[in-house]
Amino acid sequence: MTLHIPAQPIDNLRPSTFIAEGLLNPRGVCLQADGSLLLAEAGSGLADAPFSGRISRLRPDPLQPGAYLPGEVLAEGFRSMNMQARMLRDEIMGLSDIACGDGRCLASQTDYVEGSKLLDLQYSPPEPVFHSRGNLNALCYHPTRRSWLAVKPDTNQLVEFRSGEEEQVLAQLPVLDQGQEAVPVTLVYEPETDGVLISLFSGELHGEPARKGIDFADFAGQVIRAHPASGQLEVVIRGLQLPTGLAWCPHGNLLVLELCSHLQQPLPPDWNGAPLHGGFTRFSGRLLRCDLHNHQVEVLARGLDTPSNLCRVPGAVLVSEGMGLTGRPLPRPDNTVAPLTGRLRGVQL
Repeated sequence: MTLHIPAQPIDNLRPSTFIAEGLLNPRGVCLQADGSLLLAEAGSGLADAPFSGRISRLRPDPLQPGAYLPGEVLAEGFRSMNMQARMLRDEIMGLSDIACGDGRCLASQTDYVEGSKLLDLQYSPPEPVFHSRGNLNALCYHPTRRSWLAVKPDTNQLVEFRSGEEEQVLAQLPVLDQGQEAVPVTLVYEPETDGVLISLFSGELHGEPARKGIDFADFAGQVIRAHPASGQLEVVIRGLQLPTGLAWCPHGNLLVLELCSHLQQPLPPDWNGAPLHGGFTRFSGRLLRCDLHNHQVEVLARGLDTPSNLCRVPGAVLVSEGMGLTGRPLPRPDNTVAPLTGRLRGVQL
């Protein structure tokens, strides 16, 4: 049965703290066997820093449990693309995710100039092992297929990569209830079914030209299950507001990020740097814990700033926050203005 997100889920707000700040559009984070983290940053989006994407390692702080030392850059110089002129929203594309499996760690990179790719992090600098066209977003390893799966938001596809083979389309995602594109964002492997769960952002309606950039249907986002062997799709969760990151809890509950509460203040082509939300209402995202068996939903965190990715670590989950043009002025809920910055937040579970 499909879980429907209630209008007012139960609040079970958990303590949280920032474990890294001053980041450049942090995206995927991957926990390593030694307790360190691999972090992908899409880059600043600034016109004078077109190659500011980077991959870093954050090691645990031996003196503070749950804290991490400042990141050490492992690779840098990846293309960072500011999509504001095209989308009228605060979106930066570039490095998007990191996943590990079969003794390797790969990073996904969207690059509309030289072509998107999956990079093998065992090499320095990382070497492309798979190539693709379009937007390569989240990435996961499928242990029984021994392959790498990714979602492509511009073509609404689930794709597969295997050594020595061309990219294969496993599923073409259909349009949603109001005719909008599905726009898959994140995927996670589901051991119970051997499938993958995929968050669907739900694309623009394109019904009102005056609302270009923010013409989205409220609570139209979904989480679906895809069966790679058959391409069969089924809806798992409905009623989400712009869902992004997914991760599993220790007891089988699914963690789901919602990017923001609503949309407002797009960034028009003639935007002059004024403090606007930039499409997504800043500091209004939330983290949900969804019991897929008992159909209960809890809110674990509120007030998140455009959260995009999740990573489970012992006792907590890490949330990547702060999407957009680094340093630009943002309106805060208390009517002050603050510069946009990327952060990693740890939320205790």
